[in-house]
Amino acid sequence: MKILTYLTDNLYYHQKKLEGFAIFLLCLIIAFQFENFKLTWLWNDKILIAIVLVLIIILTSLIWVRIERKRTNELIEQIKTETLSNKPQLENPTTELSVRQRQVFDLIVSGKSNKEIMDELCIELSTLKTHINNIYRIVNIKSRKEMNKYKNSKN
Repeated sequence: MKILTYLTDNLYYHQKKLEGFAIFLLCLIIAFQFENFKLTWLWNDKILIAIVLVLIIILTSLIWVRIERKRTNELIEQIKTETLSNKPQLENPTTELSVRQRQVFDLIVSGKSNKEIMDELCIELSTLKTHINNIYRIVNIKSRKEMNKYKNSKN
């Protein structure tokens, strides 16, 4: 696996050449020759060469996939850093909550159960859970206990 990592790192900037090389090898494997109106596979007598070529293509494909994975991860990281740097840090993220999410937030902080919140707001459990999960994401918390601590720290 270290060889594959080494090749991936060195061929990162030559990915197009790697693609061309793989296509060339593929064409070489499926090569045929025509003699006296007879079609024969080029590697008919030399099957070992064909096997080696197939193995080289497989190795080339694995390297190409690793390069793509590396490029994708770099793009993901770049997008994350740009998103975080462009997003203004709000002092109070609860201002981003919708009216309904704010109602759910206040009812949870006041100590109401899911059943009581559902009855008061006339919503289904699935809707309530969606609101709660969105609140957790927006406020960057993971539980009701954290929500209460968050509310107390803002007061």
